[in-house]
Amino acid sequence: TSSTPVQATKKREDILESAQYFMGVALLAAQRSRDPSTQVGACIVNEEKKIVGVGYNGMPNGCGDDTLPWRRSGDNPVETKYFYAGKCHSLLVVLI
Repeated sequence: TSSTPVQATKKREDILESAQYFMGVALLAAQRSRDPSTQVGACIVNEEKKIVGVGYNGMPNGCGDDTLPWRRSGDNPVETKYFYAGKCHSLLVVLI
């Protein structure tokens, strides 16, 4: 037996396809969302298949996560997250 490491002679072929990779990045980004009921991630890719932006849904910049409500329903619409148009979708967060 030899203790010399085996050197690769050709490139790997069992890699993720581009779409699978980018979806994985979006799924990982979604885990950053503090929304207790909906976690959404986005990954924007250019024509060269390079990532140009990553984001996730959450409150807009400048609004603390504890400032606005996270509830999905309530007697008063002001008490729900949907009242605040500023609650940003993941894609919008990437673009901002």
